[in-house]
Amino acid sequence: MQNYTEFGAEARKVMLQKKIKMKDVARELGVSVTYVSEIFKGTRPGEKQKPRIAEMLGLECEV
Repeated sequence: MQNYTEFGAEARKVMLQKKIKMKDVARELGVSVTYVSEIFKGTRPGEKQKPRIAEMLGLECEV
């Protein structure tokens, strides 16, 4: 996946499998799609959001 961290790539893979859009994740977290994308790419730490994203998608969180 394009410039994604390991967490971001795994999250995107699960999102594709479950047909979950990034805007759905952003809406659930109460943040922008850009912010979610930056978390996945590692340009923003997203320390509070990563565990919530992981829980939402059924992933292990690295934080």
